[in-house]
Amino acid sequence: VKELLSIGIQPDVIVLRSEKPIGEDVKKKIALFCNVREDCVIENLDLPLLYEVPLALRDEKLDEIVCRRLSLDTRGPDLSDWISMVHTALSLTDSVKIALVGKYVELRDAYLSVAEALTHGGIGNHVNVDVQWVDSEKITDENVGEVLKDVDGVLVPGGFGERGIEGMIIAIRWARENKVPFLGICLGMQLAIVEYARDVMGLKDANSAEFDPQSKNHVIDL
Repeated sequence: VKELLSIGIQPDVIVLRSEKPIGEDVKKKIALFCNVREDCVIENLDLPLLYEVPLALRDEKLDEIVCRRLSLDTRGPDLSDWISMVHTALSLTDSVKIALVGKYVELRDAYLSVAEALTHGGIGNHVNVDVQWVDSEKITDENVGEVLKDVDGVLVPGGFGERGIEGMIIAIRWARENKVPFLGICLGMQLAIVEYARDVMGLKDANSAEFDPQSKNHVIDL
């Protein structure tokens, strides 16, 4: 904040991320030295569930402060649906395991939207979703049964390039043959078509033109 002030940028609000509650004396010092109103020093504690944060910030009156600064009406928000969702999420007892089979699982933020969508779907169906991150490059015909044996569903998300796709196809085949629910998104759906063409229709060289331009059976040709 000191550096910002030195170049002429004056904050209106300071939000303090913290693992433990921040005392009023600390807030007063921060307000004094950062040249902001004391009520504009906002506590943002770590919480068990991300979706509790908007409610915590509401309790700190951040919404009122922002509306006041922007000269907007401060009508009270109806957060009843959000509160109900948070209550449901915090009281879940049942769980399901979903294998997310991809090539970028070491960088999980690459699939953040997919993982969050699974979380949302779980809340809507009153279950915790335990995402099992499975590296498609490590799946083989020999180990797929062991890798996926305890999962309730298999999801293959989007991606680009040839790397890791054969492992995804093996996982898709396993899900089909074992009647485990499967969801393919983008690349995942394309590979489900490839797998079916190869293993059910007998088109052994079926592929996507992206991965094998020489194949005589391009079941995906974009």
